[in-house]
Amino acid sequence: MKNEISNILYLIEIGDTIKALREAKSFYEKNENNLDALKLLAYSYIQVGNFEKVIYLLEKGFGSRIDKQDFDYFNNMGYALSQIEEYKESAIYLEKAIQINKKNPGVYCSLAEVYLKRKEFKKAEELILIALNIVNELGGESFTKYANIFLLLSEINAALKKDGETINLFCKILNDKFNENIFFLLANIDAGSVSKSLMKQAENNILANSNSYKNKIEKFNYVTPLYFGLAMCYQSVDKQKSEKYFNIGNKEIFDSTRYNSHQYQERIVKTMDLYVRKYKSFDESDREHGRNNFFIVGAPRSGTTLVESIVTANNNVFSGGELKSCKNIIEKNILSTEQSLSDLSHKFISKYLRRTSYLRGAHEYVVDKMPENFLYLGFIQKLLPKSKVIKIYRNPWDIAVSLFKQRYVLNIPYSVSFFNIGVFLSNFEAINLFWAKNMNNKTNILEIKYEELVSNHGEVQRDIYSFLGIDSKYDEKLRSEFFSPTASIRQVREKIHKKSVEKMEFLEHKDEFLNAFFMQREYWATKSIDRNNDDFFGYSVH
Repeated sequence: MKNEISNILYLIEIGDTIKALREAKSFYEKNENNLDALKLLAYSYIQVGNFEKVIYLLEKGFGSRIDKQDFDYFNNMGYALSQIEEYKESAIYLEKAIQINKKNPGVYCSLAEVYLKRKEFKKAEELILIALNIVNELGGESFTKYANIFLLLSEINAALKKDGETINLFCKILNDKFNENIFFLLANIDAGSVSKSLMKQAENNILANSNSYKNKIEKFNYVTPLYFGLAMCYQSVDKQKSEKYFNIGNKEIFDSTRYNSHQYQERIVKTMDLYVRKYKSFDESDREHGRNNFFIVGAPRSGTTLVESIVTANNNVFSGGELKSCKNIIEKNILSTEQSLSDLSHKFISKYLRRTSYLRGAHEYVVDKMPENFLYLGFIQKLLPKSKVIKIYRNPWDIAVSLFKQRYVLNIPYSVSFFNIGVFLSNFEAINLFWAKNMNNKTNILEIKYEELVSNHGEVQRDIYSFLGIDSKYDEKLRSEFFSPTASIRQVREKIHKKSVEKMEFLEHKDEFLNAFFMQREYWATKSIDRNNDDFFGYSVH
C-alpha cells in the first residue's frame, strides 16, 4: 500500500496529474473503506481542478464518522471550497485545519488567499508571513514545494503597496540560490530590478540543463519561467531579443499543452443553439434579481481590469475580481444537462448571489470582472435581469500582442499562438454579434472602447457611473490604489495613458493572425452570423 501511495504522490510531484488520478481511482476502488485511499483520491482531483468532486468525496467519506479531527479533511475541504468561491465556509474549514496542525504552510497560504479575495490585506499578510516562516524553518526542498507562497506574497505586498519589500526579498533569494520561479516573479514585478548577472545566469541555466531533464514536464516547468522572465527583462533594452524569448517561451507551452480550438467553437455553437431553441422566450421581466450585481466583459487583455478599477473607485462598489461561479454554474447546468432555465434559476441564485453577497459585505454593489462571461450574456440577463453589464472592445491586434506577452499556460491556452488568438477573436466576434441580434433587452448593456477610455477617461468615467447608477463620488486616488490579482495589476495602477495603443510588435506574425481570423469568419458565415461590414466592432482589421 505504501508503495502505491508513494507512486501516486510522485506522479503528482512531476506534474503527471492525469496518470496520478487514474492510479488514485484504481487504488481507491480496491480500498474504499481506507481513509488514506479516499484522501489521496480527493487530493488527486484537486490537482486536475475538479473541486466539486473533492467536496463530494470528502463529505461522503467522512459523513458517518464521529471523529473528524483530520487535518487533510479540513485542509482539502477548505481549499476546494475556496476554489468554487464559497469563501465564508472555506475560512471555517481552514481555521479548523490550523487548529489541528499549526506547522503546515499550505493551509496558511489557502486562508491568506481567502482574506485577499475579501480585500482584508493585513490579515492576508499576517497569514502569508507565518507560512513563509514555516517554509524557512523547514528548509531543503520545501522552498520548491511551496513556491506558490512566494507568488501570493508578491500579490499581497502589491495590494499593500509594498513591492519594494518583495523585490528586496526576491533579489536576496536569487543571490543566495537561483530559482527559476522567483526569477520570473521578480521580472514580472519590476524587470529593471533584475541585474545583468541574474539575466546571464538564467540564460546559462537554460543551456546547462538542456540535456539533464528527467522528462518533458520537468523541462517545461523549468524553462518556461526563464524564457518569459528574460523576455520581460529585455523588453526595454533589446526588443529583438525580447520577442525571441517570448516566441520560444510560447512555443514551449504550445508543444507541451493540448488546446483544441474546435472544442471552444463547438461550445459557442451549442450555446447559440440552446439559447434560441429553449431559453430565448423565457420571460424574466417580473424578476428583480441582480440589482446589486455588475459585470464587466470583453476579450482578455482588452481593458477589463482598467474598467473595474474605475467602477470600484468609490465607497459603493466592491471589486469581486474574476469570479468563476457564473460561468461554471451555467456551463454545468445548461450546456451539460440542458436543464430548464426555470429549474436553474433557483440553483443559480442560491449559489451565485450568496457568494457575491458575501464578498459585497456592506457595499451596495459587487462587480464580477470575469472577461469570458461574454459567452453567456443572454443567460445572465435571463437569470439576473436587473444586473448591468459593461462590455469593452479594443483593437484586435493590440489584444493579440498583449495576450502573447503573458505567461498564461492553462487559463488562457490560446494565448501562445497568434493563429489561435486569431481564431479566438473571430469566435469572440461571432458570439457577441449573436447576442446583439438575439437578446431581447439591451438597455442594461453599456459598450465602450479601450482607446476612448484612455484618451478621455473623465468623460467615459462619468458615462459609466451614470449608466450603473453609482451615486458615490469617483476618487482617482482610490483607482490608483486598486488591487486585483491579474496580469494587469501594476499597469492599471499607473496614470491612465495611451502607450498601449497601436502596438508595433511581432509584426512577422500578423499575417498568421489575420489569416486565422478571416478563415474562422468564413466558418461563422456558414452559421448565419450576420455583420453589416468587415470591421471588428468599429476597428479596421488589416
